[in-house]
Amino acid sequence: MVKKDLYEILGVSPNASQEEIKKAYRRLARKYHPDLHPGDKEAEEKFKEIQEAYEILSDPQKRAEYDKLRQAASAYSFTTPGGERAYDFSIFMDESGPFGNFADIFADLFGFEREWERGPEPGADVLYQIEIPFREAALGGEIEIAVPLETPCPSCHGQGVDLSQSTACPHCNGAGKREHVRGNVRMIEICPYCQGLGRLTTQPCPTCGGRGTLKKTERLKVRIPAGAETGTRLRIPGKGRPGKAGGPAGDLYLELVVKPDPRFERKGYDLYLKQPIDLFTAVLGGQVEVPTLNGKVRMKVPPGTQCGQKFRLRGKGIPKPDGTRGDLYVEAMITVPKNLSPEARKKFEELKKLIPEAS
Repeated sequence: MVKKDLYEILGVSPNASQEEIKKAYRRLARKYHPDLHPGDKEAEEKFKEIQEAYEILSDPQKRAEYDKLRQAASAYSFTTPGGERAYDFSIFMDESGPFGNFADIFADLFGFEREWERGPEPGADVLYQIEIPFREAALGGEIEIAVPLETPCPSCHGQGVDLSQSTACPHCNGAGKREHVRGNVRMIEICPYCQGLGRLTTQPCPTCGGRGTLKKTERLKVRIPAGAETGTRLRIPGKGRPGKAGGPAGDLYLELVVKPDPRFERKGYDLYLKQPIDLFTAVLGGQVEVPTLNGKVRMKVPPGTQCGQKFRLRGKGIPKPDGTRGDLYVEAMITVPKNLSPEARKKFEELKKLIPEAS
């Protein structure tokens, strides 16, 4: 990889002090700042070079490492058409070569990977929220959902360019890669001119607008595990964003949002329910029908049941991973009759006299 000499980029000598390097950077950064040259690509690239040079040379440790690289590559330096000194640092990319011990330093300073040939890249994962009913979350089961997904554009095969308006890249002869041979070392790099596409065009794909992907809604059948709750994530392999260069698609993660239930309140694997009980059943005892996740059951109400009194129905709660279930706690809510007839009121007054604790 050819890089211009960092000292010449800042216009300072290799023996410059840190203060001289800082002054040179400030002067050049002001001169080439993108805000002063809107739309000027040359000024933008120059500004990036200045920033990279200063980032390395302003750090004493990085500067010392760069000086080692610069000295080792001195035999591979040359003068560019613009009169600037440059170094061919590709000699450091092969660990088995004579300069392999500099590979890590080069990668750390300039952020390059030592694997020059870019292989298939997996697509990114996608997170999508879905809302499900309380009962499906508690008991589990299979549901069908519609999810917006991205698929590779069939017109440009995911490349984002108008292939009908493109020409073969002359820099790589349409291969998308360039080969460098130095002695016994063979290196392959992605062509920087066409970014590995092998084609050159300035026209975006008319089908996808240059994105390389199209959105479509797909219906998926999803298995909800029993006991799921808000925040539970389900992974669906291969339904994320498409990969690049033949890489696999990412995964789709569905984050569940459970709708609240008008009757049940959930606490862990237990359920809580407020159950209306008429006055006479509460006083005399009897049975009432209580809703559960699996249908109604009859619950025994002992005589003298008080408002707010709780009853425990074992195993009527949320299924647990070990196969057992939580409990259902039923809170008695005593209902009092309204709009009594004169005759009914008279009966209650008579009862009041017969019940000492009611007086």
